[in-house]
Amino acid sequence: MCIAAPALVVEINKKDNVLFADFGGARQPAKMDLLPDVEVGEYVLIHAGFAIEKLSEEAAKESLEAWEELLEILEEEDEEMEKARMADLENQ
Repeated sequence: MCIAAPALVVEINKKDNVLFADFGGARQPAKMDLLPDVEVGEYVLIHAGFAIEKLSEEAAKESLEAWEELLEILEEEDEEMEKARMADLENQ
């Protein structure tokens, strides 16, 4: 399953029609076929290797905050599952 994720455009290679986006420190290329007029400093949604939609800075920040909250919840669940697994091993 692929999920569209917001990212900040940090570089554009017009020759290859590729942008480079920052995902919280991770840099990833994406094709610009659907957004030929995107510029450095703009936020875009990236899905399956393509920039598919421009986002306002406000919308991007809201989405990024939601991602952070989700990741925190998933980390907490992983920790809980690991504790339960360790308790099961100790009780065997």
